[in-house]
Amino acid sequence: MITAMVFIALAIFGIIAFKTIGRSADPPGTDFPIVVVYAGYPGASPQEMERLIVKPIEDQLDGIDNLDQLNATAQEGVATVIVQFKLGTNLDVAAINVQSAVDTARVYLPADLDPPTVEKNGASQPLLDLAISSKSLTQTQLADFANNKLEPILKAIPNVQTVEIRGAADREFHVEPIPERLIGANATLGDVFTAIAGNNANLPGGMLRQRTQETSVSVHAEVNTAQDLLGIPLMVPGSTNKNMKVGDVAYAFDSHVEPTSISHFNGQPRIYVELGRNIAADEITSTQIARDHIKQINEQFPEVTLTEIDAPADYTQKSLNGVWQSLIEGIVLTMLVMLLFLHAWRNAIVIMIAIPSSILATFVLMKTFGFHLDTMSLMGLSLIIGILVDDSIVVLENITRHRDLGEEPIDAAINGRSEIGGAAVAITMVDVVVFLPIAFLPGIVGAYLREFGIVIVIATLFSLLVSFTLTPLLAARWSVLKRSKARPAWMDALGSWKVTLILTGAAVLAYFIPWPIAELRQVLPIMIGALLVLNFVVMRYDRILTWYRTKGLPFALRHGLFVVWVCAVLVINSLTLAMGAGMTTIAVNVFFLVLAGLWHGVGYIERRSKSPENLGYRWTPSSNGHSGAAVWARRGADAVKNIPQVFVRWFYQTGRGGKRLTLATFGLPIALSAVLVALGPIDFDFVPQVQSGEISMTVTYPPGTPLQTTSKYVTALEDGIMKLDGIKSVSSTVGRKPQGWGSAIGDNYARLDAQTLPERRHDTYKIIDQIRKLSYLVPGGVFQVSGDNGGGSGATIFYSLSGPESEIAAGAEKVAQFLRNTPGSVNVQTSNEAAAPRLNVNIDSQKAEVLGISPATAANAARLAIDGAVATRVRAENGLVDVRVQFPMSDRKTVDQLQDVRVRAEDGTLVPLADIANLQWTKAPLQIKRLNRQRVVDVYGDTLPGYSLGAVTGPLEKQLRKPGFLPEGVHLTAQGDTQYMNETMANMGIALATSFMLVYMLMVILYGSFFEPLIVMLCVPLAIIGALVALSLMHRIEPNAGQSLNIISMIGIIMLFGLVAKNGILLVDYSNTLCRRGMRVHDAVLQGSATRFRPILMTTCAMIFGMLPLSLGFAEGGEWRQAMGTVIIGGLLSSLILTLFLVPMVYATWMGFFERWADRRAVTAELTRAVEIGVV
Repeated sequence: MITAMVFIALAIFGIIAFKTIGRSADPPGTDFPIVVVYAGYPGASPQEMERLIVKPIEDQLDGIDNLDQLNATAQEGVATVIVQFKLGTNLDVAAINVQSAVDTARVYLPADLDPPTVEKNGASQPLLDLAISSKSLTQTQLADFANNKLEPILKAIPNVQTVEIRGAADREFHVEPIPERLIGANATLGDVFTAIAGNNANLPGGMLRQRTQETSVSVHAEVNTAQDLLGIPLMVPGSTNKNMKVGDVAYAFDSHVEPTSISHFNGQPRIYVELGRNIAADEITSTQIARDHIKQINEQFPEVTLTEIDAPADYTQKSLNGVWQSLIEGIVLTMLVMLLFLHAWRNAIVIMIAIPSSILATFVLMKTFGFHLDTMSLMGLSLIIGILVDDSIVVLENITRHRDLGEEPIDAAINGRSEIGGAAVAITMVDVVVFLPIAFLPGIVGAYLREFGIVIVIATLFSLLVSFTLTPLLAARWSVLKRSKARPAWMDALGSWKVTLILTGAAVLAYFIPWPIAELRQVLPIMIGALLVLNFVVMRYDRILTWYRTKGLPFALRHGLFVVWVCAVLVINSLTLAMGAGMTTIAVNVFFLVLAGLWHGVGYIERRSKSPENLGYRWTPSSNGHSGAAVWARRGADAVKNIPQVFVRWFYQTGRGGKRLTLATFGLPIALSAVLVALGPIDFDFVPQVQSGEISMTVTYPPGTPLQTTSKYVTALEDGIMKLDGIKSVSSTVGRKPQGWGSAIGDNYARLDAQTLPERRHDTYKIIDQIRKLSYLVPGGVFQVSGDNGGGSGATIFYSLSGPESEIAAGAEKVAQFLRNTPGSVNVQTSNEAAAPRLNVNIDSQKAEVLGISPATAANAARLAIDGAVATRVRAENGLVDVRVQFPMSDRKTVDQLQDVRVRAEDGTLVPLADIANLQWTKAPLQIKRLNRQRVVDVYGDTLPGYSLGAVTGPLEKQLRKPGFLPEGVHLTAQGDTQYMNETMANMGIALATSFMLVYMLMVILYGSFFEPLIVMLCVPLAIIGALVALSLMHRIEPNAGQSLNIISMIGIIMLFGLVAKNGILLVDYSNTLCRRGMRVHDAVLQGSATRFRPILMTTCAMIFGMLPLSLGFAEGGEWRQAMGTVIIGGLLSSLILTLFLVPMVYATWMGFFERWADRRAVTAELTRAVEIGVV
C-alpha cells in the first residue's frame, strides 16, 4: 500500500500546485531585457541628433556588461537609443548601468539639452487597452481627467508597470502676443517670455524675528488663472512706459497642447489608455485584477466610461484552453485505443491511470522550478499523452501474457515487469535523451524551449516510475486476477457492418449539421472517421498479424536488398522536399533508375555465369596455436575479402527476383517523381502562421501632410473597414508612429488595428484580402496591411544593411526591389524613406555682429515664433499646468511671417529676422538608423497568407551569394524573425545531431554493442519519410495553417527520434532474449517480431490518436501546434510500416552472419576434437 499512498500524495500536491502555478502566454525569461534612452532637442535635424546626442551616448554604452545589441534612431528633435541585453540579465542592474553611462555622457551633450530619460522598456508587457469616453465632459475636460486623475489611479493597480495615454492633449495656458502690438510697444516675443518666467514664484522670504516670536515669511508672486497672466508687468528695455502689462500686447487662454495625434475607436473620437504589466507577473491574474479596478473606477466616476478594447490575456486564456482541449481529446482517444486493443476495460483503466498520475506529479516539479502553465509547457504535456502510456502498455501487455500462460497474478506481475524492464527503461531513457538537448539550446529559441523540454523529461520519468510500481500493483490486485477470455461480445458487435454503417452515417450527418461551434463540423467527421479506421484495424488484427508473420516478414527476410532499396529511395526522395523538390527530385530519381538498371544487369549476368554453389563466402581454415590477435586479424581480412562476394550474392538474388520485383524496383522512383513534384517543396518559417483575428494596418502620406488631412482619409478608411462582414472593432491613431516601423513620428502617418469576430478568426487572411481592396479610400497614401502571425510584433522580413554611408541606401533599395519582385512578399519598404521638406534659417554672422545680435538670440526668436516655449508652470486644482508663449496660429503659417519676426538690436531697435538671416528650403531625411554604432538602412516587409518566411527570403539568400549583388563594402544582417529563423535552423540541426548521438550512446550502454544500436537507429530515417511528405501534403491542403518546417515542426521531428526508436528497441530486445534462450536467429526474428507486433501497434496507435487533436488544429491557437502533430503522425505511420520489415531483416542478416560464423567454428572445433581422439 506504500506505492498507492505515495501516488495519492503526489496527486494531492499536484492539484495544489496546479491551482497556484502562474499562467501566461510565453514561458518566464523569454523577454529580452531592454533599456531605452530618450532625448529631446527641439528643432535639431536627424543629422544633428545623431552627431550631438546619439554618438556620445553610444560611446559610453559601448562595452557595458551583458550588452547584446545597440539600436539607435535619430529623428527630428528626438533621439532613441535601445539597449538590448542578453537573456537572463537583471533588468534593474542593467538600467542602473545605463543610467550611469548616460550621466557620464552628459558632459559631451549640448548644455541646453534636457536630461535624457532612461526607461526599463523590457519590464512590461501589454495588459489592457482602454478607451475613455464621456457624455457630459468636453474633450479638453476628458483629457484633463485622464492625465491628472485617472493616470495615478491606474498606476496604483497591482502589477501595472506602465500607463500610456494617447489622444489626450494636456491642459496648457497659452499666451499669444500679437505681432503688431509687440512692434507698437517696441517689445519682442522674448520680452513676454521673460516677464512670465520671472513673475510666477512662491519663494521663502526668511525668518522675521520679533521680540515675542519668530515668524517665517514667504513671498507670493504666482498666478493661477489666464487672467492673472495678463496682469503680469511687462518690462521692455529702453521703454519709458513702466505700467505696461502682458495683457497690453497678448491674449491668454486656458487651452491644451496642440494635438499631435488623433485617436478613434469604431469611428468615434476616443482617448486611448494602454496598460503594461510587469513581465514577472501572472498575465491572466493581472488582467483580472486590472478589470476589477476598472469596474471600480467606472463606479467612482459615473461621468466617465472606460471601455475595454483589447486584452492579450483573453487570447492567451483561449490558447491555453485550446491546449487543454487537445490534451483531453487526446486522452479520450487514447482511452478508446486501449479499450479496443486490450478487450478489457480494467486493463484500459490501469494504463490510463498513468496519464493523470504522471501529469499531476509533473505539476509539483513545475511549481518547484518556477515554470508557468503556458503554451509551451502545456504543448509539451499534450504531446506526450501517447508517451505516458507507452511504458504501461508494454509492461501490462507482458504481465497479461504471463498471466495467460498460467502464472498467478502476483507472479505474472513480477515476472512480466522483470522480463520487459530493460526494454521499458530503454524506451523511456530514449525519450529523455532526445529532449534534453532541446532544453539546453542557446539563445531566444532555447529560452522558449527549455521549459518544454524539461517538462517532457519530468513527465516521462514519472511515467516510467508509474509503469514499474503502480501499473504492476493495479494489475496484480485488480485487472489480471482472471485470465483473458475470448473476445467479448461487444467487440464482435463493433465489427459488424451495422456499426460501421451507423458510424459512417453519423460522420456524414455531423458534417451537414449547423453546429453552434463551427469547428465541430470538421472535428466530428474526422474523429469518427479515425475511429472507423482504428476499428477496422482492431477487428482484423488477427488476420493482419497472420499475414505479417507468414507472408510479409518472410518476404522481407528473403528479399532484403529490395527492402533496403525501397527504404533508401523513400528516404532520399522525401529529403528532396526540403531541398526545393522539382528538378532536384527528378535528378535524384534518374540516378536511382540508372542504379537500378546497373543492379539488375549485373544480377542477370551473375545468374547466367555462376551457379549457386559458387556464391559462398571464402574463409581461411582455423588453426590451433594462433594468438587471439592473429585470429581476429585473420577474421578481419576474411571479412574484407568477402565484401565483393556480398554484392555478387545480392546481384544474383536480384536476377532471381522475378518480374514483380523488377517492376516495383523501377516503378518506385518513377511514381515518386510524379507524386513529389506535384506536392512541391516544403516551406521554411521561424514560427507557424496563426490566424489570431488581429489585423494591423498603416497609412503613410508624403512628409509634410497635415494631421487633419491624414485624419480625414483614415476616417473614411475606418468606415469602410467597419462595413466589412466579420469585423468586430477598428481603432486608429493618426500622427503617431511606433518605433520599429521605419519612420519618424509625424502627422503623415496613421496606425489602425482591427479585430475580427471570434467566430470569424479562421477567416483572418480572407478579411485581410478584403481590407487591401479598400486602398482607394486613402488616395495618395501608402496603405499596408498585415496580420499577427504569432511571431510577435514588427515586420516578418527584416534586414539591416551597413557599410559605407554613401552606398547602403542604394544597396537597401536593391534588396527591397528584389523582395518586392519575389512572390509572397508584401509591404516591403526601407527605413531610408523620402526626405521631408526643411526650412533652414541661416544667420549672417557679420550682419548680426554689426547690429549686436548674437546668433543664439536670433535662433531663440525663431524657435519661439514657430513652436513657442514653456515659460513657467501654474498650479491648478489637478496639478501643475504649463504656460506656453507663442504667436497665434494665424501669425505662424507662412515664411513671410517668420521673416518678419523681430529681434532687438544692441541699440534697442527691433530688426526683422530677414535682415540678419536668409531662409532656404532643403530636404532632410526623416530619420537615421544605427545598429551597434554603425549607420544602417533597414529593409522590412511581410509575407502574404500561404507563403512562409523561408519561401520569400530563400531566393534573396541565394542572390546574396552571387558576387556584385551588393555594392562594395555593404553587408546585410538578418534581424527579427528572419534572424531567429536562421538561428533556429542552425540550432535545431545541432539538437538533431546531438539527440541522434545520445540515443545511440544510450543504446550502446544498454546493449553492450556498437552495431545493434545502429539496427535500432534505422527507424529514425524511416520516420523522416512520413514527416516531410505529410508536411508537404498538408501545406497543399491548408496553406494558411502553418504547415511548414519551423521551430514547432522541427521539435516534432526531434521527438520522432525517441518515438520510433522504441519500436526498434522492442523488436531487437525480444529477439535478443529469444536468442539467449537458444533459439535460432531466423526463428527468433519471426517469433520476436510477431510477439512484439501488438505492443508496437498499440503504442503507435496510442501516440497517433493522442496527436490527432493537435494535427487538426481546430482549438484556439491550434495552428501554432498543428505542424508538430502533422510531422509526428506522418513519421509514426511511415516508421511503423517500414520498421516492421527493415529492422528484422537487418537484424537477421547481421546476427545470422555471426550465427553462421559460430556454427562454422563449432563444426571446425568438433572436427578437430574428433581428429585428436581418432574418431575421424
